[in-house]
Amino acid sequence: MRLGFGCLEPKAAKFFHSYGLLVSGYPFIFLVSPILVTCFLATGLIGLEPLSDALYLYTPTDAPSKTERRIIHDAWPLVDGTFVAGRAVTQSREVQVAVVARSGGNILDRVFSNELKLMESFIRNNITVQFSNRTWSFADLCLAGPDGRCANNDHIQLASRLHQHGINITYPTVRLSDKSAYIASALGGVKLAKGDNGENIIVEATAWLLIYQLKFYPNEISYVSGLWEREFKNKMDEYKKQAKYISITYFHSQTLSDELNRNAERLAPKFIGAFVILVCFSVLCSIVTIKGSGYIDWVVTKPILSVLGVSNAGMGIASAMGMLTYLEIQYNDIIAVMPFLVVAVGTDNMFLMVASLKRTDRNLKYDQRIAECMADAAVSILITALTDALSFGVGTITTIPAVQIFCIYTMCALLLTFAYQLTFFCAILVYYTRIEEQGLHSIWLRPAVTYSSTSPLNVKLFWLGSQPQKPLPSCGTVSSTSSVSTMTSQATSPASKHLHHCAATSFFRNWYAPVLMQPWIRAIAGLWYLIYLGISIYGCTHLKEGLEPANLLVDDSYATPHYRVLEKHYWHYGASLQIVVSNPPDLRDPVERINMDKMASTFANCKVAIGDDSVQFWLREMQVSEEIHKIQYDNEKFYDHAAQYIYSDMSQPWVVDVVWGRNNNSERIIKTFRFMIGMRDISTTTKQTEATNTFREIASRFEQYNVTTYMPLWLFTDQYALVVPNTMQDIIVAVACMLVISALLIPQPVCSFWVAVTIGSIDLGVLGFMTLWNVNLDAISMITIIMSVGFSVDYSAHITYAYVISKESTTSARVCDALGDLGWPVAQGAMSTILAVSVLSDVPAYMIVTFFKTVFLAISIGFLHGLVFLPLMLSVFVGCCSSNKIETKSVKEPRFVGRY
Repeated sequence: MRLGFGCLEPKAAKFFHSYGLLVSGYPFIFLVSPILVTCFLATGLIGLEPLSDALYLYTPTDAPSKTERRIIHDAWPLVDGTFVAGRAVTQSREVQVAVVARSGGNILDRVFSNELKLMESFIRNNITVQFSNRTWSFADLCLAGPDGRCANNDHIQLASRLHQHGINITYPTVRLSDKSAYIASALGGVKLAKGDNGENIIVEATAWLLIYQLKFYPNEISYVSGLWEREFKNKMDEYKKQAKYISITYFHSQTLSDELNRNAERLAPKFIGAFVILVCFSVLCSIVTIKGSGYIDWVVTKPILSVLGVSNAGMGIASAMGMLTYLEIQYNDIIAVMPFLVVAVGTDNMFLMVASLKRTDRNLKYDQRIAECMADAAVSILITALTDALSFGVGTITTIPAVQIFCIYTMCALLLTFAYQLTFFCAILVYYTRIEEQGLHSIWLRPAVTYSSTSPLNVKLFWLGSQPQKPLPSCGTVSSTSSVSTMTSQATSPASKHLHHCAATSFFRNWYAPVLMQPWIRAIAGLWYLIYLGISIYGCTHLKEGLEPANLLVDDSYATPHYRVLEKHYWHYGASLQIVVSNPPDLRDPVERINMDKMASTFANCKVAIGDDSVQFWLREMQVSEEIHKIQYDNEKFYDHAAQYIYSDMSQPWVVDVVWGRNNNSERIIKTFRFMIGMRDISTTTKQTEATNTFREIASRFEQYNVTTYMPLWLFTDQYALVVPNTMQDIIVAVACMLVISALLIPQPVCSFWVAVTIGSIDLGVLGFMTLWNVNLDAISMITIIMSVGFSVDYSAHITYAYVISKESTTSARVCDALGDLGWPVAQGAMSTILAVSVLSDVPAYMIVTFFKTVFLAISIGFLHGLVFLPLMLSVFVGCCSSNKIETKSVKEPRFVGRY
């Protein structure tokens, strides 16, 4: 069989015509079955457990940083007796506290250091939890260092005493004799002066950063540590109010998870509000007045049908979530915004089915009306459901788990909602069409009263209903076994005067479209489009990538100030980078030791590093000690001397920087080692990405040593780097799929090109305008950009199809014809979707507001294209050349529309 352009639509219309007759014959089965399926699948919600690991969800699965972190974790697993602050690569059960001097004071002064000392004592001694009939304090749960003690932050008081006694403190590394300590990652907001030897001397500082590492194994101890973290947060909420001279911010390993949960909790009442708004909007759109009066026609107006239509989407949402829970598909809290989207799309499709029913002849039997309705509307909502679901299906190929999971849930919810529209809602339509056929009131199910000017007011307001006019004898009848061709010829018969026409439809056909086709309006719209493209391209050139950790928090989170302190005082200067040498040379060779020193200098002296004085390298410290103590040793015994130096002071951080092994001769050697350097200017996503790429490029120069660089922010910078190619990949694949669907539905190949142009134009606008609206390209906006591809088809393919099949002979008349059928449906669809997500606009959370902004842009820009730009493009570039094949048909085919 040969497939041509537009080959699918006639076959689908014929199938759904037969399907409508089937549902009309057995409505009870199609009504009850979806309800039973929903009740069964919804029980899966009982076992719903959100996954809230932010690092897993919002960083790419193939991120290089995850491999780098694994290399460090395998070489230096974080176990009791190995913890050194700044060298851990996992944040499990970690608590951070930032202390900033109030009023711009010097944190090293006595008044601040004394209050900080009191806070330290409070954290260690006063924060306790009860578990298994025992009281647990920090001392019981802390992860010990190599010296067997909990990290005590003694360096804070030491630095303060030195400063208070007028002793110069060098920066970023403090050196006392042959001992040194890197403090730039702990002491922030530093002002410096030059010493006699040109070294940096601390004049004053603003902030201290403290780390408290708790045990996270075995599971029972990890659970108690989690309880301590939460108690820490509760106690510090009160304690910081009492602090006179310092401001305190904090963060713990469960903060991001807790804040993601708070995001989801805030959405529940918002969804109820969106549901109520859509119900009210649907009911208003269902109102039909009796011709010649302003009173409601209660036979044709079906408010309960509108309520059930919106509820149909709720059934699809509950079923999808329950089913996927049974299938053990992970759930995360960002999926809480999915119902807003699905219920809006479901409501749009409900509008379409109801409108299609209203366009049928009321003199027909109810089963034939349902068959015509399904032939007209089901193909359209099939296209809408397929394109929207397929766009989210394409989104599952991304490597960001949060996007994958969201797309899976949304795709299933859209497909199940569509299935319920073809079964549950179609059965409801059958029953209400029967009621209308009998002239009964749509709410009270009693005979309605024919309009009369003498009727009492209460009857006019609540009981009036219309009856269809009897058809002319020439009209004939249509049996229940009518073919689709008979159905279409009916559309041009005299009975067409019994179809319901909407005032909004008349507005678009008789007023809006003719005005749009005026030459001067065309010129203005063309200029408007060029301005639109210019602004969009400008926005795209300033695109910002990446979801920063702080953006996962709600705006009023207690952790938001902590991230701001880190950004202000630590990410500009001092953050540490780990550099791992997994294949070191034979360090007994002095030349190789010099090469290692040069490699460290290469890293330390690049533009995003502080310099040589920030290097924390046991080999350098060993050489300094040798020079001070005038030690000489045999190169062949280098490893013995290295071990003696490294383990001579268990409080030094490089105790955990060396991994020992044996060579082929069973000689003890250093198998792997690491060193640290300080970084500068990583306070923005762009600079963080630049730093990541710079250090990885330097590491690639020493391929023979298998060098790895890592710091925790790398997990997010990889997301910044991969989100653009991931988004472009998804857009390209989605557009290709949409074009295949369009080609199967639109009987002219040239029109598929303009569908592609419209999709690209809409996506370009979404990307450009979201940047100008302070929205980054990240995992959240990526979801709605993927979604916008599906929405673009709704606003382009269907309008293009309506233009192509029009029987009019001029381009202006074709545009009037297409917009007459589609202007109001497109407006209804856009309004219902925007109403559904508008309740999210005031949620104080970046993720939720980003979702609202990008959905709003996708819908409004798509609406603008559908009603202005695309009709003009078709009238100018397509013209009437597509009418040759179509005009050989004796009648106009039933046209399908997108969002009604």
